[in-house]
Amino acid sequence: MQHLRIDLSQGQAIDAADLKRTLALMAASMDARFVRAGTTLATAIDTIDRIIASIEGVTGALDESVAGIAVTGLKEVAAQLEALPVVQAEREADMARIGTASRVLRDHVMDMRQALRVLHIYGMNIKIAASGEPAFVGFVNDMGQRLAAGEEHLEGFLAKLKELSTSVGSVQQAGRLLAAEAKKILPAVPQRLTRDADALHGHLGDVAAMAREVSEIARTVQGRVATMLGALQVGDSTRQRVEHVVSGLQLLEGLTLPEPALTEVTGVVHHLLAAQLEASSVDFDRDASRLVASLKALQPDTNALLTLVDDDAGRNGRPFLAQIDEAVGEIAVITGQLQEADHRSAAMLDLIAETVDELTGRLAHLQRVQFNVQDIATNTRLLCRRHGDLGKAVSVVAGEVDIYAHSLGNAMRGIGAPIRELAEVNAALTAKRGDAPGGDMGTKLAQALGVIREGCQRTEMAVREGGDDARQLIELLTTTGDEIGAELELGATMRQSAIVLAVSTLPQDLSEDALATLGTLLPQIAALYTMAQERDIHAANVPPCFVVASAVVEEDEDDDGLF
Repeated sequence: MQHLRIDLSQGQAIDAADLKRTLALMAASMDARFVRAGTTLATAIDTIDRIIASIEGVTGALDESVAGIAVTGLKEVAAQLEALPVVQAEREADMARIGTASRVLRDHVMDMRQALRVLHIYGMNIKIAASGEPAFVGFVNDMGQRLAAGEEHLEGFLAKLKELSTSVGSVQQAGRLLAAEAKKILPAVPQRLTRDADALHGHLGDVAAMAREVSEIARTVQGRVATMLGALQVGDSTRQRVEHVVSGLQLLEGLTLPEPALTEVTGVVHHLLAAQLEASSVDFDRDASRLVASLKALQPDTNALLTLVDDDAGRNGRPFLAQIDEAVGEIAVITGQLQEADHRSAAMLDLIAETVDELTGRLAHLQRVQFNVQDIATNTRLLCRRHGDLGKAVSVVAGEVDIYAHSLGNAMRGIGAPIRELAEVNAALTAKRGDAPGGDMGTKLAQALGVIREGCQRTEMAVREGGDDARQLIELLTTTGDEIGAELELGATMRQSAIVLAVSTLPQDLSEDALATLGTLLPQIAALYTMAQERDIHAANVPPCFVVASAVVEEDEDDDGLF
């Protein structure tokens, strides 16, 4: 930028062309400089937008309805594991009840099968004792069919009991494996998982609070920067005012007047333009200084923003995740075995229900067999009365048949109690299963870890990118402040130019030529103005006789422009 030299010792000569050129160059460069500062501030707003968007992503990922529920899931799994010994003890007791009931059932079934076999033998004995008498043979054949049907039901009984016993053994085996693994990790690992989950939950809460604080500061900075962006109009308004001075000097250059009228007109116009430059410099210094001060005032907020982000970078969720991952790895085997035990127990519940239904149905068929055999024995004894000595021999065997038919009935009555026991155990197991926490423990752990891991990853990314953005923001605001601070020199240049113009002699009296020229020139200069302050300064710095005329011309031109 060209600097003016004021030398009052050598007359009052002013290099008007040099002055005009200096002011024109200043006006041309001023707009570009303030536009650059505005672009920088707009970039700063975009940077703040990124910080806010990134932080909002963190708060969403760490929301209590997301990460909080996941942490609760981890603690629930830990509680399930801690309660495992009690649950397993109850399950083992239930299996023992089922095993006992199954053995009692099997004993009674074996008694029934033995009774049916003996009855088959007595049936053959009746045929032998009856010497092939058709009446007796018919009874025996009928009884044989009944006994065969009974034996078929007994085989079904035994097959179902064997299936149930195998299932009980499977559940017990799974329970033993589970108990062996549980001894390795209980109670230390679940307790550690609970502590780590609590610590992580506290950390997530701190991060969420930090994110909210960062967001609040960022929005405050964003609002202030947006206001400053509007305040940068000081560059545009000052440029226009300087350009109006340059245009006034150009109008003055175009005059062709004899002396001393030219000197008189030049003195009036120079003093008017000096007043405009002086007022412009005062306004520019004030507004630009306010901008610089406002930018400096943002330093505590921007530094706090960076401090918050940097502080969190040193306490991210990775240590918590590593500890929880380790604990989950240690319980991975036991969770798989627990799931297997639960699957087997669930399958056994269905099997018990099927067994109770099937055994109850087969018991009803066996009862009919027993009643039929007793009827046959009774009818055989009645038939014996009509066959003399032959009947006496058959009657003895028929009496034995009746005895074993009663024995069959006693065995069947013994079956009822263990079947009811099985039904009661099944109902109790079903109720316990309904009260137990739902979901696959392994899946629940994986889902919880996935949610928390994503939240921590988002936090790390936001902290890393947010720190970069915060540092960039500080740099941008500092750069803008430095640029605007450097522009404060322009105020000095305007004041220096005003001093140079004010050196011109202001005439006390005006010649007729000067009055005539000013009557045309001053309204032309007034028509250049775009701001009310310029008009006020004009009115205060022209000879009184020209104030009304300038105002009239200005009003007319404004009217033409608006209407």
